[in-house]
Parts: sequence; C-alpha cells; structure tokens
Amino acid sequence: MKKLSITICVLVLLFSSSVIVAEPLDILEIHQVTFDTAEVQFVSSLVYDAEIWAQTTECYKCKSLFVSDLLSMEHVELLVDTRYPMLFQVKEKYNTNSNTTSVSFRYHFGENGKYNVSVEIDNQLIFVVDVLKKPDFSATSIFVAIGIYAGLICLYIAVKQASRHKCVNKVCGSDVLNNNATVSLEHLKQEQTSHGEQSSAKSGTKPRTKRLRSLDTFRGLSLVIMIFVNYGGGRYWYFEHSIWNGLTVADLVFPWFVFIMGTSITLSQHSLRSKGVTKLELFKKIIRRTIILFLLGLFLNTAGGHNDLHFIRIPGVLQRFSISYFVVAILELIFAKAPRKVSEGNWYSYVADVFDYWAEWLVIIALLVTHTCLTFLLPVSGCPTGYLGPGGDMIYGKNSSYSLCTGGAAGYIDKWFFGEDHIYQYPTCQAIYGTGAYDPEGMLGSITSIFMTFLGLQAGKIIFHFPGNGQRLTRLVIWGIITGAIGTILCKASKDDGWIPVNKNLWSLTYVLVLASMAFILLAFFYYIIDVKPWYSGNPFYYAGMNSILLYVSHEVFFGYFPLSWAPYKGTHAEYLAMNLIGTSIWVLVAYHCYTIKFFLKI
Repeated sequence: MKKLSITICVLVLLFSSSVIVAEPLDILEIHQVTFDTAEVQFVSSLVYDAEIWAQTTECYKCKSLFVSDLLSMEHVELLVDTRYPMLFQVKEKYNTNSNTTSVSFRYHFGENGKYNVSVEIDNQLIFVVDVLKKPDFSATSIFVAIGIYAGLICLYIAVKQASRHKCVNKVCGSDVLNNNATVSLEHLKQEQTSHGEQSSAKSGTKPRTKRLRSLDTFRGLSLVIMIFVNYGGGRYWYFEHSIWNGLTVADLVFPWFVFIMGTSITLSQHSLRSKGVTKLELFKKIIRRTIILFLLGLFLNTAGGHNDLHFIRIPGVLQRFSISYFVVAILELIFAKAPRKVSEGNWYSYVADVFDYWAEWLVIIALLVTHTCLTFLLPVSGCPTGYLGPGGDMIYGKNSSYSLCTGGAAGYIDKWFFGEDHIYQYPTCQAIYGTGAYDPEGMLGSITSIFMTFLGLQAGKIIFHFPGNGQRLTRLVIWGIITGAIGTILCKASKDDGWIPVNKNLWSLTYVLVLASMAFILLAFFYYIIDVKPWYSGNPFYYAGMNSILLYVSHEVFFGYFPLSWAPYKGTHAEYLAMNLIGTSIWVLVAYHCYTIKFFLKI
C-alpha cells in the first residue's frame, strides 16, 4: 500500500506538471515576449529631438545608459526588463549645455504588459503612461503548483489513513479490540523503554540517544530549496541570488545548511565521546571528512567541461563547508567538556552554555576582528579602502573607475591568493554592473561562514546542556532575537545605506547574523512541532535531510539529464517552474527510496 501511494503521487505530479506547461503564451504584434519583459512605446510630443537614457533601480549609484533616440513627433518601441523598477531620463539631443533640461521618470512595468509612454511639454517635461495590454500575474504558476502539492499531501494522508484503518480492522476485528491493542502496544513500549534503561544501567552503558528529527527536517528543507533554486527556480528573480545587497529566497539556504552543520557537530561529537571514541580518533575523522568535502567540491567545479587546470575554480560551496567544518569541529574537539550540574535558578545556569566555552568564543571573536580589520582597513590598489560595493564599469562616484573593485578587500584577497583565473568568472553582479571575476565562496567570507557554523554549534550546546523543552525553546528564540537585532542595527534596516549591508556575495557579518536569527527561530519552530508536540513528522524533508550529501552531489552531477531538465518548448515561467519542480521532486523520491532500503551516504 505504501508503494501504491508513492506511485499515485508520482503520476499525479507528472500529470499536473503537464497542466502547468499548457499555459498559453501571448504572441504580441511585434515581439514574442516570454517573461521578465514588457513592450514599451515612447511617443514624443516634443518640438526637438531627444535621447532616452535608462538604468534599473537595482543598480545602486550606477550611470544611466543610452537606450535610443527619440525624434521630434516620432515614437520608439523598446523591450524593458520587468524584474525591478526602471529609471528613465529624457535629454535634449545635440545640446551640450550642462544646464539643459533632463527629466527622470521611474516606473515598474509588469511582465508581458504593453505600454504607451507619452513625452509631453507642459511648462516642463511630463510623462503619461497608458496601459495598452494588462500585464500578466507571473506568480499564477506558483499558486497552481502550491495547490497541486497540497492536493498530493491530502492524497497521501488519505491513502495512509485508509491503509491504517484497513490494517487495524484486519488484525483486531473490532473497535474494542483496537483500543485494547493500542493500550497493549503503548504498555509494551513503556516496558521496552524501562527494560532498556535497566539493561543500560546494569551494563554501565548509556541508553541510545534519540535522534533529533527536527534537525534532519530543517536540513532537508534547506537542501530541497537549494536544489530547486540551483535548477533555476522557475526563472523567477526572487528564486535567484541577489544581484549584490539584499536577500532573495536563494540566499537563505546555504547559511542555514552551514548553521545545521554546526549544530550537528555538537551532537555528533558528544555521541561519539559517549561511546568511548578517543580525541585522536575524532581528529582523524575530522581530517578525513574535511578532505573529502573539499575534493568533492573541486570535482563538482569541473562539471560541464570546466576541467582545464589553468582555469579550474578552486573555491566553492563544499569547499566552504569543509573549511567551516574543520575550524569549528577542531574548536569543539579541543574545548568541549561535559556540562556541569548547576542548580536551576542559579544565575550561572542561564549562561552556562556560553561561559563554559569562553575559550571558543575568544577564538571566534579574534576571527571576527580579523575579518573586520581586513574588510575595512586593507588597502586595495585603485579602490577606496573599506569598499563593500560590486565595483564594475557602471558605478558612478568620485573615482573615475571602479572596474576592478568588486567586493573590495574580499575580491582583492581572492585574486592574490588563488589567481583571477581560479575564481568564479560569472558573479551575479556581472550582468548589471559590468564586473569581472569574483567568488562569493572566497577566503574572507570563509571567516564569517565559520562564525555561522559556530552559532549553529551554540544551538547544539543549548540542546545538549538543557534537558527541558521549555529551556531549549526559550534560549533558541532569545538567540534568534539577539542575532537579528544586532544584524538589523548594523545594516540600519536598509538594503544599501547601512554600515554593513546584508550581502550574500560578501557573506557580510550582517548577512550571517540575520540568517542565523532565522535559523535559530526556525529550529525552535521545527523542534516544537516535531520533537515536542509531534504534530508533524517532518516528511518528506526528513528523508532528504537523512541523505543530504548524496542528494547534493547527485543533483549537481545529473543536472542536464532528462527528466531532471529538458529544452524548454515555449520558455515561459510555467514551463521552467514545472521542470524545476519535477527535478526537485525526483530527488525527494530518491531520498525516500534510500530511506526505505536503509541506504545512507556518510563521509
């Protein structure tokens, strides 16, 4: 029956994806517009020739770019990006006078819309916008997909309940027997638990530690979202990484995964030490895992034919994992200690999980001070000291050129240490800012990644030190509030104008603090609904979380193979979304199958 329910879910998913793809595509009179584009016609009522200049508002402090001439009493048709608001300027042509009239016009056009913009004179230049064709609501496919998955969940629950009801009737025969059987089973579980505790006491060993299901679920959720955005996220801009400052959905999952890794370090080392594993053996395990993660990352960097050793990228996601894991795991190996018994209500009981590890905190604070000094004080040739911007040829400022300033000290260190040919060549800021090579997984960001891992380690210490569910939940939420508040203050609750903007490309301190805040609160939420109040089993994310390294490596290796992806027929959001959701769902089913056959890849 379980296999039948999975088969039904797969069939419904494949059928529903075909429904999503079947969304009609509008054919405009002049252009076939698929997504993130609008057709805009500028109509001039001016008595002189003019020029249209434009820039996306996402490009912070950028120069406007020449777009087109706008001749007197004529019109010009343009295709305009609809992901972000656009800023247009109309200037008089051939007039070199610096005092000539230049009027700005800001507007956010809608996807697949058709607009008429009249440029008129009424004492000054004015713009009148007429909507000739109403733009599409691009998120329709997302809501359809949510409905389909909600239906699959309901179907799964119904099949599961029917299977359980059928099984109970077959075995027990009546409601009275069912109730008695339930009581007997519960009584048996209690007897088994008591017997296990007594046996452990007699043998001198500790009872087996219950696995934290909420942690595996959180890891699995992060991994599933990561696979979805890596596969394209339906080509929606908010499922892609941010251009420079700010946050999108794609920017959330990597730090969460790093945070969870830190939590696992605490629980894993405690479990191994309780089994008698020596520090030397743990050290060998840490070294082995670090090397394997780093080499796996290099292996994935060569995918798609990028195997020329003269240009191979050295940093990467798994490389960042390996560095963060190594430093934090070694810290925990050196300074970890058994929790001391402190009477409840004693002031020290509220800070024991921090004060008992003061040496670890000193090391982390020293790393953060080093990161801050390098970021704001390291001289970078041709760039302002302490620069945190994307650089590139589009930046407009006091300096004549910011073309080689991408990431400031972070970019400079990577080019010096790895060489420009061995870092990422296509950063997210390149298309808008005109930048060169820059690696978001570079050396300087590894320090704040270590800090993120350490905050996850702190979450593990909370679970390890405090046995009460209320104590654990309270502390997790308090840590979430504290880290979120500090991050908000440092960025001044602003995207671009704070002391340290929230920036995934730099792995800025505020980025880590804000994402750690989310991670603490999400872990508390999952812990409550899964481990404290078993309202939710964690499925299907639990299955993915149990085999995270297998799914991550496999989804990277096999991307590009059908049915994980295919050449789009119409190239709409709907088709890309269906393709990316099917690819992600297949890996969830793979994780479920591995779980049923008890296959778990660990390194």
